[in-house]
Amino acid sequence: MARRRFAAALDTLCIVAGLTAALALRAPAHNVVLNAAPIGNTDVVGMDSRLGRAFILDDGVLAQQVTLSPRGGWDWTGSNSSNTLHVLDTRSGRIIKAINVPTTVHSMVVDAATNRVFAFDQGQLQVIDARDGALLNPVTISAGSDELNDYIDTALVDERTGHLFATLDQQNYGAPSGQHLLLLDGRTGVTLHDLTFPPRPASVTHTSNGGTSIIYGTALSLALDSQAGRLYVFNADRRMSVVDTGSGRILSTRRLPVVLTDAQVDGQSGRIFAFVMSSGPTTRLGAGRWQAPVRTLDMLDPRTGAIHTLASVTGFSDIAVDENDNRVFIPDIARRAVIVLDGASGRILRTVALGLQPFQIVLDEPRHRALVTLAAGYNATTADTHIAMLDTRSGALLRAISTGHPLNNVTIDTGTGHLVTTYDTMGSGQPDDRYGWMPSWLRAHLPWIPAPPPPPPALNANQRIITHTALTLDPS
Repeated sequence: MARRRFAAALDTLCIVAGLTAALALRAPAHNVVLNAAPIGNTDVVGMDSRLGRAFILDDGVLAQQVTLSPRGGWDWTGSNSSNTLHVLDTRSGRIIKAINVPTTVHSMVVDAATNRVFAFDQGQLQVIDARDGALLNPVTISAGSDELNDYIDTALVDERTGHLFATLDQQNYGAPSGQHLLLLDGRTGVTLHDLTFPPRPASVTHTSNGGTSIIYGTALSLALDSQAGRLYVFNADRRMSVVDTGSGRILSTRRLPVVLTDAQVDGQSGRIFAFVMSSGPTTRLGAGRWQAPVRTLDMLDPRTGAIHTLASVTGFSDIAVDENDNRVFIPDIARRAVIVLDGASGRILRTVALGLQPFQIVLDEPRHRALVTLAAGYNATTADTHIAMLDTRSGALLRAISTGHPLNNVTIDTGTGHLVTTYDTMGSGQPDDRYGWMPSWLRAHLPWIPAPPPPPPALNANQRIITHTALTLDPS
């Protein structure tokens, strides 16, 4: 009897040892990926580094069937019934809560100073407690008529004053009818001031077939200088208004020679870095690929209105300003590089060649790091994608991390240094099974191993399944 017990124990030990060895062989030497969690289709990711929480707004659909078109794009089928706001722990990358919000919620901003998440609806503001995910009472932010479609374009948080600034674009059956800058209380979401601006200008263009089309100018663009207590508002009519962040009062309005967008302020020098609005459209190359526009980067002195042209840059990305190291980082797709400028003078200090095309830059200022997403091409489906880590003081390339997926939105928790991003995968719909390599007889005897996922749906030759994932990385 004892001999049989010993033999059974030895067999069990061998199985466990073999399983442990197999798992060890499949474990990466450096665990860059902390977690990959399935989510719905998303374009909005927010961060509260004080709490160690990321917030991801998606449509709640984990897998979406699409039909490929002959011109290279695809058509969505089906519709979502609700939006979902996921709360993600940035230390582990695990989703700890999912909150249902109205389907018309389209944008979001996180106020770390007040532990609030503001989700913008059409005419309403959904206020969420970032600590426990509790839904607070919604707040009315617009009293427009039924014919008006109120859309929040941009939202900024000023942690110094505890105020939230949001631009509201009113449209009457698709035609712009007015613009507003709302100053909201950062705790309750109540509107404290409502500043009115002219509607976006319209211009008529002639099409190649002899028809005409109406093109509207860009919505209001904001740049915040929290140290100086100033908010700069850029309109498509070439005007820049200066707003006091405490009182919400317009201090001055100046006419500029160009239309500026994507503006960022260097807090040390007070200089504003912005792109000149491009007059030409983005060119489609087919098969889901687009030719990025060439834009002019300017530096504006808001006190005098003087504008200096710094460089021509190809790409869509925003400008990243590191106020601690007084550096400005601009991704340039054509050069396959990142341009590093001095935040005070605008002088180009260095052009960092990266080999692949850069798209997004996020700053980890406490660690003096800039992280850049790279891919082989815009809308690339290749696995040749990386994250490059730069030293913000010298601009030197420190390392490159392979991600295996073109990344959508990237944000960083400056407390842990962890990145939270999202990516899409198009395929047959076969879900990932990290234990698929395991023999079925062994898997059946290990109750802690999840069961195999169900088989994917049957698809036609031109049909695919798109899935979406929230990815948490430790780039250190």
